[in-house]
Amino acid sequence: MKDKESHSIRNGIIATVVGGILLSFWKPFKDIIVSVFSWSWGVIESIWLWLSSSHEIYGWLLLVLALMSIATCVQLLSLMFKKDQEGHLTLYKSDNLFGAKWHWQYNAGDISNLWCLCPSCNGELVYSDFIPNRYDYTHDNLEAKTDFICENCGATKCTLKGDKDYALSSVKREIRRKIRNNEWSNTQNN
Repeated sequence: MKDKESHSIRNGIIATVVGGILLSFWKPFKDIIVSVFSWSWGVIESIWLWLSSSHEIYGWLLLVLALMSIATCVQLLSLMFKKDQEGHLTLYKSDNLFGAKWHWQYNAGDISNLWCLCPSCNGELVYSDFIPNRYDYTHDNLEAKTDFICENCGATKCTLKGDKDYALSSVKREIRRKIRNNEWSNTQNN
């Protein structure tokens, strides 16, 4: 209980001292605020007089056109840089990785619907993951792995470490690495 009371007393003393300091400087502070406000108001009045005065083209029309041209230039620049940064979103949607032909889409910039096809017959691969049983001594020194198998060819086309989710995340990491290093443009139409 004493801790709460000491904090409120301390806070009250601090507030009183800060208030006293502000009140002692109020006159100069007030003069600065008034002079800044009057200068700003003078600038606004000058701009208004210029905009409402007669020219061959109205001043307000010049201002609107200038603002629109600035906004258009900013938008064009952002589109140019956005296209350079995100060109892979429309072009890089498949690649041969780890012995299989992988296809994917992008959803909000993230890789989605990732799956693989057989490079020989173009059939969709199925997965079989092996996770060693830590209670079975025959599984000692065995690692988890996922095989991607073609049912048409009857052969394993791709083997990756870990369960299915880890294997797919390995492929996603490889895709992102290729995008970062700009290696995707070399394998664009695979």
